[in-house]
Amino acid sequence: MFQFRTARLPAALAIVTMAALSAAGAAVAEDYPELVVTLGTDDNVFNPTTASVFQLAGDLGFYDRHQVKVTFIGLDGTPLAAAALQSGAVDVAHITIDSAIRLAAGNNLPVRGFLSVEAGTPFLIASRADIATPEDLAGRSFAISDNGGLDHILTQQVLQSFGIDPEAPSYVAIGAPSVRVQALAVDQVEATTVSVGTFAAVEDTPGLHVLVPPEVFTARAPAQSKFLVAREETLEEKQDALQRFTDAIMEASRAFAADPEIWIEAAAAARPDLNRETIERIAGYNTRLWCVNGCMQPDALQVSMDFIYANPDFAGVPVIGVEDIVDFSFTDAALAEMGVAEAVGVDSGD
Repeated sequence: MFQFRTARLPAALAIVTMAALSAAGAAVAEDYPELVVTLGTDDNVFNPTTASVFQLAGDLGFYDRHQVKVTFIGLDGTPLAAAALQSGAVDVAHITIDSAIRLAAGNNLPVRGFLSVEAGTPFLIASRADIATPEDLAGRSFAISDNGGLDHILTQQVLQSFGIDPEAPSYVAIGAPSVRVQALAVDQVEATTVSVGTFAAVEDTPGLHVLVPPEVFTARAPAQSKFLVAREETLEEKQDALQRFTDAIMEASRAFAADPEIWIEAAAAARPDLNRETIERIAGYNTRLWCVNGCMQPDALQVSMDFIYANPDFAGVPVIGVEDIVDFSFTDAALAEMGVAEAVGVDSGD
């Protein structure tokens, strides 16, 4: 096993090495245990957040190294991803914690989160320049992925933290992040919530500005809002595949955290529309968000669940605890094998 905490390969060599591993593994990949995973996004544009680890773990050979075959299914938003998990159409869904609570407590579907890939919320609210304060969003068209999507839910939570009616904007469901930000750029909508990396594609467009910067958004939203979820029966039946998947994601996250140049090179190749300086800036922001230890800390998860249950929309949802909706065994096993990496904030338990 590569020890990314003690030794670093030059970025180019590391990428070549991983690509070689991927090619070598392709011949036997059909023999690997398989998982079908949905990320709740039907957007083919590479999003330069820590969630890019899902794609890059495949591109750079981490899945082959851990001998697991992962098939990703594109779905447009968390509600569809949660429905796919509920129906059994996928093994794993990357969904919001509140959606998992609704499945478990509201629909009596035994599901558990087992891994996270982001130690924070890399979002911002961007708007037309004449919207000067969050209060000015009242009545203005606000692009969201879908009702109940992650961006929609977090936007409402952030507005509530300002003392603003979360229904004040006029929400328009138009889909993927790249679609929303382009609609903002051509003045079809007046505001939207997207990641730092997505907004970078249009940040120089005249008439736009960042209304709620990422550091403010992060401070007003739960530190953890999303994780990977599987049905309890899947956790038992596909334990080996899920463990290999967990190990691959955590090792890839450690690689990018230890040597950001690896991620920068991959992101630059995937997003030629972004200049190198922008990608390096985003990489610096991502540095503190990589889940090098799996981001499954009970205290941080409890804070997120308390935040969710404080929402009036959850008044009728039975209260469950972290232990009812989380399986720590996969990250525990990975940490027993890899050791605990140095981290700050959510991923360190601080």
